[in-house]
Amino acid sequence: MMSGNLRYGVFFVLVAIGFVVISCKKKSTTQQTANNAVLNLAANTHFTVQVYLTGHTNLLSANGSDTISNAGIRGLLIYRASLSGDDQFYVYERACTYDGTSNTKAMVFGANQTFTCKDNVCGSTFTMSDGSGQPAHGPATYALKQYKWSLDGTGNVLTVTN
Repeated sequence: MMSGNLRYGVFFVLVAIGFVVISCKKKSTTQQTANNAVLNLAANTHFTVQVYLTGHTNLLSANGSDTISNAGIRGLLIYRASLSGDDQFYVYERACTYDGTSNTKAMVFGANQTFTCKDNVCGSTFTMSDGSGQPAHGPATYALKQYKWSLDGTGNVLTVTN
């Protein structure tokens, strides 16, 4: 009789553990952009800016980068990945996704001939060259906001919009 109660007790404990394990929700590793203040603000900041490439000599060659201060939240960081027929640019918001709304000095900077950019306050680095803007080193965990661009027929005027 005792062994029958013990079997039911063990069965009940195993079932209870099973429910606990099944009902526990795993922590999501993908972050929703709606949870980031910089990305929310950037999504609601509408602009169109024309960049004359001849005035930005770093953008005349592949792997060049330059900044534009009069658009977006903290300005734009433009990276030219390739040129000659298949021009490819990546345009990012300069406000860091870690502290870009809480610290006005938190802006990302790129260096010519490099493939990353770095926030000057928190030290987060982001990948520019693959178009993802993903953080390569924290504390930032969200990718930089990327903006749309088009190049005119002469290849001299880059138009950036959000």
